[in-house]
Amino acid sequence: MDGVRSRAWEAMQSMQTNVNMATETGMRVVRQYSDEGRNIAMRAINEANSEASSALRNAVSNTLALLQRLKDTIRDVADPTIIYEQFRILFRDEISRNNAFFILVGLGFGTTGGVLLGVWLARPHLATPIMKSIATTSFRDPENVTVCSTPVPRFESSSDILVRVRAAALNRIDRRIAFGYGRTMRRLIKTYDNSYNPELPLVLGRSCAGIVEAVGKGSKSGLEIGDEVWLAAPWYESGVASELVVVPETRISRKPFLIGFEGAASLPYSGSIALSLMEAHGLTEHTCKGKRILVLEGCSPVGCVITQLANKWGAQVSATCHIRSAPVIHELGAADIITFANEHFRSNFIDVNVEKSNLINELTAREKFHHIFLTTRIAYDHRFLEKFLAKSGVIIDAVEPELASDEFGPLMRLLLGIAVRCRKLVATVFRTQPDWGGPHLCHLMLERLAGFVNDETLKTVVDRVYTPNEVERALDHICSEKSIGSTIITFR
Repeated sequence: MDGVRSRAWEAMQSMQTNVNMATETGMRVVRQYSDEGRNIAMRAINEANSEASSALRNAVSNTLALLQRLKDTIRDVADPTIIYEQFRILFRDEISRNNAFFILVGLGFGTTGGVLLGVWLARPHLATPIMKSIATTSFRDPENVTVCSTPVPRFESSSDILVRVRAAALNRIDRRIAFGYGRTMRRLIKTYDNSYNPELPLVLGRSCAGIVEAVGKGSKSGLEIGDEVWLAAPWYESGVASELVVVPETRISRKPFLIGFEGAASLPYSGSIALSLMEAHGLTEHTCKGKRILVLEGCSPVGCVITQLANKWGAQVSATCHIRSAPVIHELGAADIITFANEHFRSNFIDVNVEKSNLINELTAREKFHHIFLTTRIAYDHRFLEKFLAKSGVIIDAVEPELASDEFGPLMRLLLGIAVRCRKLVATVFRTQPDWGGPHLCHLMLERLAGFVNDETLKTVVDRVYTPNEVERALDHICSEKSIGSTIITFR
């Protein structure tokens, strides 16, 4: 046992000795490599410092040489004799002078163009302000009329006026426009217009009332900011059923002070149609007395105006209307009323079913008329109505006529475009506005209508008032036989 213990102890001593020797050897190797690495690093640093110092000295030397050359060049350039010699060489003959001139001109134009381009590119890009409008978004979809966000209009002339709309009237012509009425002519008219706007969405509404927001510097209308006004727009221009409209000063006037915005919005368009037609056929306050006048669909916006004016001026007015409208038409001045009770006005009065209706019996029982006014698109047979006209009597159609251009093909549109361009050219030469058809709309007509309202010759007839979100219901009501007077959209 003691021998084993002795041999184990000797083995442990031997192993410890070997471990110590291996450790000393490893440390020696580490120290050796560490010293070599440090020496290599020091040599690299010393060499780098030497190269950096050399590069710095070279850079300083080159900079000083460059400054010296620049100084010598400035001294040479500033020498008057050298400048004179250079100019003499530059302008030594006519060819050189021409070349120098064109070079200077080119530099001038190039510099100016560069500056302008830089200013244009650096201009601030502001978001286009938008407003709420009632517009049609297509000409085919039956649900194409809706409330849209459209750009706020800008002044096209220094005499334009900006109006904040409080109420706008929707007419039956707006329904027709929503399904494409006048689209071809409108596109051709706008083709050569610097203020061209995309056709869709197309804002509806032919008349409105509101408050003046801004007046152009060149305006001679006498209107000021805050004035209450009314206005009308023709079929070939964007409508006015929006929060803001820009209108020429020739189509705007102060609204009557006796009525509100909703009532005022009902009259500008329909009143202008009625008054211009009556005057065109010799019906004035001096010539109406004793005339027998028949107003078919007397409850329409135009029919209401004609009935009132003719009655006030002494004419004997007869009118046709739905039985629901009879009290209103009687109050407006129609002493003789022919009513119908069913929902289908067309089936009652057109020539196909005239023998089955009571219209022929009613008209036969009355004296013949001097004037018969048609105020709706119902297809009356003129030859049938002529039987009830007095000698030299006339039939007057107050409805906007159908436009053949809406069905034109490519060739006809090309020819029509040439005609539109020629008409615009003639108008430009004679400094007038081209006439594209439709009722005569101007501030003088509006002022006359305002006078009739203020002296109580004319009353406004507003059937229903809707909000912009109810525009579909409003259009449906306009086209129904039970509608009376005007249908209004309020933007209050």
